[in-house]
Amino acid sequence: MTDEPKAGRRSYRIGDVGAGARVAQGQNISWVEGVSRLPDGEALKRQFDALLERIAKDPSFHEDTRELARAKTEAIAEGLVVAQASPGALRRALLDAKSWFSGAASWVGHALSDILKSEAAQKTLRTVTEVATKAAIASFVS
Repeated sequence: MTDEPKAGRRSYRIGDVGAGARVAQGQNISWVEGVSRLPDGEALKRQFDALLERIAKDPSFHEDTRELARAKTEAIAEGLVVAQASPGALRRALLDAKSWFSGAASWVGHALSDILKSEAAQKTLRTVTEVATKAAIASFVS
Protein backbone atom coordinates (compact mmCIF):
# COMPACT_ATOMS: atom_id res chain seq x y z
CA MET A 1 0.00 0.00 0.00
CA THR A 2 1.38 3.39 -0.96
CA ASP A 3 1.53 6.48 1.24
CA GLU A 4 0.40 8.67 -1.67
CA PRO A 5 -3.20 9.93 -1.52
CA LYS A 6 -5.52 8.91 -4.33
CA ALA A 7 -6.43 11.61 -6.83
CA GLY A 8 -9.20 13.85 -5.53
CA ARG A 9 -8.90 12.68 -1.94
CA ARG A 10 -7.40 14.53 0.96
CA SER A 11 -4.71 12.92 2.99
CA TYR A 12 -3.95 13.75 6.60
CA ARG A 13 -1.00 12.56 8.61
CA ILE A 14 -0.89 13.20 12.33
CA GLY A 15 2.27 12.44 14.25
CA ASP A 16 2.97 12.20 17.95
CA VAL A 17 1.29 15.22 19.51
CA GLY A 18 1.98 14.39 23.13
CA ALA A 19 -0.02 13.34 26.14
CA GLY A 20 -3.24 15.23 26.79
CA ALA A 21 -3.25 16.85 23.36
CA ARG A 22 -6.47 17.20 21.46
CA VAL A 23 -6.36 16.65 17.70
CA ALA A 24 -8.99 17.51 15.12
CA GLN A 25 -8.64 16.19 11.60
CA GLY A 26 -10.51 17.16 8.47
CA GLN A 27 -12.17 20.13 6.86
CA ASN A 28 -14.18 22.95 8.43
CA ILE A 29 -12.72 22.35 11.87
CA SER A 30 -12.82 26.00 12.96
CA TRP A 31 -16.53 26.58 12.44
CA VAL A 32 -17.66 23.07 13.34
CA GLU A 33 -15.89 23.08 16.69
CA GLY A 34 -16.66 26.73 17.36
CA VAL A 35 -20.37 26.52 16.58
CA SER A 36 -20.66 23.43 18.76
CA ARG A 37 -19.47 25.47 21.76
CA LEU A 38 -22.11 28.20 21.32
CA PRO A 39 -25.36 28.16 23.30
CA ASP A 40 -27.51 25.59 21.48
CA GLY A 41 -24.45 24.92 19.35
CA GLU A 42 -25.42 21.39 18.38
CA ALA A 43 -28.69 22.67 16.91
CA LEU A 44 -26.80 25.37 14.98
CA LYS A 45 -24.25 22.85 13.75
CA ARG A 46 -27.04 20.60 12.45
CA GLN A 47 -28.66 23.56 10.66
CA PHE A 48 -25.40 24.61 8.99
CA ASP A 49 -24.55 20.99 8.12
CA ALA A 50 -27.97 20.50 6.50
CA LEU A 51 -27.58 23.69 4.48
CA LEU A 52 -24.08 22.75 3.33
CA GLU A 53 -25.41 19.33 2.30
CA ARG A 54 -28.17 20.99 0.23
CA ILE A 55 -25.57 23.24 -1.40
CA ALA A 56 -23.39 20.22 -2.21
CA LYS A 57 -26.29 18.42 -3.89
CA ASP A 58 -27.93 21.31 -5.74
CA PRO A 59 -27.85 20.33 -9.42
CA SER A 60 -28.29 23.94 -10.57
CA PHE A 61 -24.89 24.95 -9.17
CA HIS A 62 -21.78 24.49 -11.21
CA GLU A 63 -18.58 23.77 -9.29
CA ASP A 64 -17.49 27.40 -8.81
CA THR A 65 -20.93 28.54 -7.65
CA ARG A 66 -21.13 25.60 -5.26
CA GLU A 67 -17.70 26.42 -3.81
CA LEU A 68 -18.57 30.11 -3.38
CA ALA A 69 -21.89 29.29 -1.71
CA ARG A 70 -20.13 26.88 0.64
CA ALA A 71 -17.36 29.35 1.48
CA LYS A 72 -19.78 32.22 2.15
CA THR A 73 -21.97 29.99 4.32
CA GLU A 74 -18.96 28.81 6.32
CA ALA A 75 -17.75 32.41 6.71
CA ILE A 76 -21.07 33.29 8.35
CA ALA A 77 -20.78 30.26 10.65
CA GLU A 78 -17.22 31.28 11.57
CA GLY A 79 -18.38 34.87 12.11
CA LEU A 80 -21.10 33.65 14.42
CA VAL A 81 -18.50 31.78 16.46
CA VAL A 82 -16.51 34.97 17.11
CA ALA A 83 -19.44 37.41 17.09
CA GLN A 84 -19.12 38.46 20.70
CA ALA A 85 -15.34 38.98 20.68
CA SER A 86 -14.94 40.18 17.09
CA PRO A 87 -18.26 41.32 15.63
CA GLY A 88 -16.59 42.79 12.56
CA ALA A 89 -15.90 39.31 11.18
CA LEU A 90 -19.61 38.46 11.26
CA ARG A 91 -20.55 41.86 9.82
CA ARG A 92 -18.16 41.46 6.87
CA ALA A 93 -19.34 37.89 6.21
CA LEU A 94 -22.98 39.01 6.23
CA LEU A 95 -22.37 41.99 3.96
CA ASP A 96 -20.43 39.84 1.51
CA ALA A 97 -23.00 37.05 1.52
CA LYS A 98 -26.07 39.28 1.29
CA SER A 99 -25.09 40.83 -2.01
CA TRP A 100 -23.99 37.51 -3.50
CA PHE A 101 -26.93 35.44 -2.26
CA SER A 102 -29.44 38.02 -3.42
CA GLY A 103 -28.69 36.96 -6.99
CA ALA A 104 -26.69 33.82 -7.65
CA ALA A 105 -28.16 31.57 -4.98
CA SER A 106 -31.08 33.31 -3.36
CA TRP A 107 -32.43 30.14 -1.75
CA VAL A 108 -29.18 29.82 0.22
CA GLY A 109 -29.58 33.40 1.46
CA HIS A 110 -33.12 32.62 2.60
CA ALA A 111 -31.91 29.46 4.37
CA LEU A 112 -29.13 31.40 6.10
CA SER A 113 -31.65 34.03 7.17
CA ASP A 114 -33.80 31.28 8.70
CA ILE A 115 -30.77 29.92 10.58
CA LEU A 116 -29.92 33.38 11.91
CA LYS A 117 -33.54 33.90 13.00
CA SER A 118 -33.59 30.58 14.87
CA GLU A 119 -33.65 30.65 18.66
CA ALA A 120 -30.31 28.81 18.69
CA ALA A 121 -28.59 31.60 16.71
CA GLN A 122 -30.43 34.36 18.53
CA LYS A 123 -28.89 33.26 21.84
CA THR A 124 -25.50 34.26 20.41
CA LEU A 125 -26.63 37.20 18.29
CA ARG A 126 -28.30 38.88 21.26
CA THR A 127 -24.84 39.23 22.81
CA VAL A 128 -23.57 41.38 19.92
CA THR A 129 -23.53 45.01 21.00
CA GLU A 130 -21.69 46.66 18.10
CA VAL A 131 -24.20 48.85 16.27
CA ALA A 132 -22.88 48.29 12.72
CA THR A 133 -22.92 44.51 13.17
CA LYS A 134 -26.41 44.58 14.67
CA ALA A 135 -27.52 46.55 11.59
CA ALA A 136 -25.89 44.00 9.25
CA ILE A 137 -27.64 41.15 11.08
CA ALA A 138 -31.00 42.93 10.90
CA SER A 139 -30.51 43.67 7.21
CA PHE A 140 -29.62 40.06 6.42
CA VAL A 141 -32.56 38.50 8.23
CA SER A 142 -35.18 40.92 6.93
